[in-house]
Parts: sequence; C-alpha cells; structure tokens
Amino acid sequence: MLMVYVVIAFAAGLAELFTGTFYLAAVALAALFTAITGLLLPGTVLHWVFLGFCLVLLPAGMWVRHRLGAKAKGLGDFDLGQEVDIISGPDNHQRYSVHYRGSEWLAIVDDGPPPALGDRAVIIAKTDNLLHLGVLPRQNSGKEPPCPPSLSS
Repeated sequence: MLMVYVVIAFAAGLAELFTGTFYLAAVALAALFTAITGLLLPGTVLHWVFLGFCLVLLPAGMWVRHRLGAKAKGLGDFDLGQEVDIISGPDNHQRYSVHYRGSEWLAIVDDGPPPALGDRAVIIAKTDNLLHLGVLPRQNSGKEPPCPPSLSS
C-alpha cells in the first residue's frame, strides 16, 4: 500500500513540473506524507490519512499561489531605465537599432533629439519587442580634439 502512495507522489510531482500549478504539488506532498505515515499506521486507514492531507494541503496550495500571484503583479518592468547604445538608424519608419542585453533591438525615440550612431539612450517604455527611448545628452569628455580647428579667413 505504501508503494501506491509513493507512485502517486512521483506522478503528481512530475505532472506539477509540466503544469506549474500548486494543486498537483499539494497532492504530491499529501501522497508523500501519507506514505511516510504508512510506516507507523496500518494500511486500512491510509486512504483517510491521504484525504485529510489533501483537505489541508490543497487550500494551503491555493493560498500560496494567490500570495505569489499578488506579489508578481507589483513587480515593474526591469528594462525601464536601462541604458542602450544606438547602433544604426533611423529607417523609413523612424526606428533605430540598439544594442541591449547582448542583442539587437528595434527602438523609437520618444523623448529627446534624434540620436547619432554611438549615442546612449534610456529605455522609458516597452511595447512588445519595440523599445521606446529617451536620448541622453552627449557628454563632453573634457579632452581637446586631436586636430585643432582650422582658421579659415
């Protein structure tokens, strides 16, 4: 009888990995706890023990899922405020190519002057795979240019 609950625990735990719900995890835990309890109690009461564990762990699983879902809604987009490098553009639709997170993204400028190649910008919004940028002002490096300006008269 113990092996039945071990198989139920294994099957429910494996199915949980593919579905991502907490309900099957609760059933897997209930079956595992029942198998452990079966070492101390006779096999005739294990069905009732399994039912009791399910009645306790299923609502607990629903509560945990609800709590995690509420916390996830409060998370913002981690891409906002990150800097990107302008690598090309603009194309016919006024979109630029930018380098961000090791790959090339399409972006449009929502705030600031039109950027030049090599300029830095900040992500201010994101719609699907399109980044909305705010262009950062150019930084003066403080170095003199390599060639002095020519004096034309």
